[in-house]
Amino acid sequence: MFTDISLQFLRSIVVVASAIVLVALPVSAQQRPMTFMDVQLQRSAGSWTPSPDGRSMLYTVRTPDWQEETSQTDIHLVSMEDGMSSSRQLTYTDHKDETQPTWAPDGTWFVFASDRDSENGDDQLYMMRHDGGEARKITDAKDGVTGFDFSPDGVWLVYRSGDAGKQQLFRMSVTTLSVGQAEQITSGEAGVEEWSWSPDGSTVYFVRPDAYDGADYRRRDAGFTVDVRNQVTALSSLWEVSMGEGTERILEQSEEYSVDNFNVSDDGSWISFTGGSEERYERNITGSRLYADQYLLELSSGHVERLTQNYEVGESSTQFSPDGNWIAFSAPDEMDRYSMT
Repeated sequence: MFTDISLQFLRSIVVVASAIVLVALPVSAQQRPMTFMDVQLQRSAGSWTPSPDGRSMLYTVRTPDWQEETSQTDIHLVSMEDGMSSSRQLTYTDHKDETQPTWAPDGTWFVFASDRDSENGDDQLYMMRHDGGEARKITDAKDGVTGFDFSPDGVWLVYRSGDAGKQQLFRMSVTTLSVGQAEQITSGEAGVEEWSWSPDGSTVYFVRPDAYDGADYRRRDAGFTVDVRNQVTALSSLWEVSMGEGTERILEQSEEYSVDNFNVSDDGSWISFTGGSEERYERNITGSRLYADQYLLELSSGHVERLTQNYEVGESSTQFSPDGNWIAFSAPDEMDRYSMT
C-alpha cells in the first residue's frame, strides 16, 4: 500500500522527468517521430532523493554537450507540494559531475559526490545546505570515493575508498563533518565489495573476497586487459564491523559457496544472502545465477539455513517483508532445471 508521501513522490518524479524532456526539445521536434539523436540531446533526470520530512526532493540533471564531447551533471531541488515551478538548480560546475545527493538525517543539508576539483575524474564528498550557500569539501581521499551513506541513527557517515580491489571503509562523525577527519574502519588485504548498515546504525555489514589477486590487478594496470574466460577468483565472505568497538568480525565463510547480494531485515535480526558456486566453470557471467542458492543467517545465533536448492535455476536475490516474517524472491514459474547443453 502506498502512503500519501510515496504517492506524492511518484507524481513528482513524473512531473520533473516530463518537464525536463519538454524543455530539452524544441517545439518542432515534438511534431515528428523521435530519433536516436533526439534522445542523446535530451537532458536526463535521476537520483530522486526525498527529504526526511517528505517536503522537498533533491535530484540530478545530466546535460550533454555533443559539440564539446562532454556532459555535466548538476543537483536540483524541488518542493514536493509546489512541483516544477519551485525547482531550482543548486550546483553549477562546467563539464563536471555532481552526483549521489544524500540528505543528512536532520534534513537541513546534504552530501554529494563530485569530481569538480579532480583532474583524473575521481570523486570526493562535499556538504551543502539546501537553502543556499557554497558547497564545502569534506574528503580528500587519495583514490577518490566510491559510495557513501549516513548511519540510520545519524551519528556517522561511512564511505569506501582505495585502490581497485583493495577499497576499505572509512567513517566520519556527523557532528564534525566539516573538519574532514576520516578514520579507517576495515583493513583486510582484499577490498570491501558491497556493504550496508544495520537498522540501528551500530554495525556495518560487508562482503570481502577471501584473497587478493594482486597479479591480476598489476596485469590490468600494465595495460594487459585481455579477459580470461572462467578466470579463477576467490570466494567471498560476510563480515561486520562495530561502530562502538571498531572491530571486524567474520559472520559467514564457507568453502562451498561465495557470499554476495545480501539484505538485512528491518528488525536487524536476519541477513539473507546468495551463495554462489565455488566451481570455476559455474561462476562465469552466464552461470553465476544458475548455480547459486538463497541462504538465511540468524544474527543472534550465527545459524545459517539454506532456503533453496535448485540446480541450474536462476533465482533473484531476496527481500524481507517489513515485519521480517517473510522473504520474497523471483524465479522461473516451474522451478525446473535449466540446461545450456
